[in-house]
Amino acid sequence: VTMATSQQAKTSNAISLKGSADIVAEFFGYGINSILYQRGIYAPEQFERTKKYGLTLLVTAEEALRNYINNILKQLHGWLLEKTVQKVVLVITSKTTNEVVERWQFDVECDKSATAETLSSKPEKEIHSEIQGIIRQVTASVTFLPMIEDPCVFEIIIYTDKDTITPDAWEESDPKFVKNAAEVFQLRSFSTNIHTVKSAVTYRGED
Repeated sequence: VTMATSQQAKTSNAISLKGSADIVAEFFGYGINSILYQRGIYAPEQFERTKKYGLTLLVTAEEALRNYINNILKQLHGWLLEKTVQKVVLVITSKTTNEVVERWQFDVECDKSATAETLSSKPEKEIHSEIQGIIRQVTASVTFLPMIEDPCVFEIIIYTDKDTITPDAWEESDPKFVKNAAEVFQLRSFSTNIHTVKSAVTYRGED
């Protein structure tokens, strides 16, 4: 009986393909909000505090922006389940010059052999600890990234496998690379053992 109970406990804590997609999509929700706050794309008073990953994080309190991000995450979640996501990119563009100022790129690797029955035994606590490391780096980014002085806007670009069906609300985009890029700063990665996310930020050099 003890062995059966122990086996049951292990299975109930295991992460499925859907569970992995949930974790990754949730990370992008908090990650996008953290970048928008730390890089001053919206005023600080437009954010509210919340607790996640053992950290105090800031998320938008603006309904329109929250809906926009949630719609992206919903579509992303579907593509994570289909294992067709390759990259998620957050681009920050100057409203004044229309030039790309920063490009936050998250490479997503999917275990193509994973099915609905696939289970990862990696503890969620360990995954959250890895995510915490990335969010801490985003928070610290103000110390190594140049100050953004222009008013800016952001957009999300998602790279998927070629045969992925794109919803009508989405449109094809160019890669929006940073011209005159100063450096690519590698950030940490995290993995559920079903999906792996590697992150980096490219920023514009001085003219």
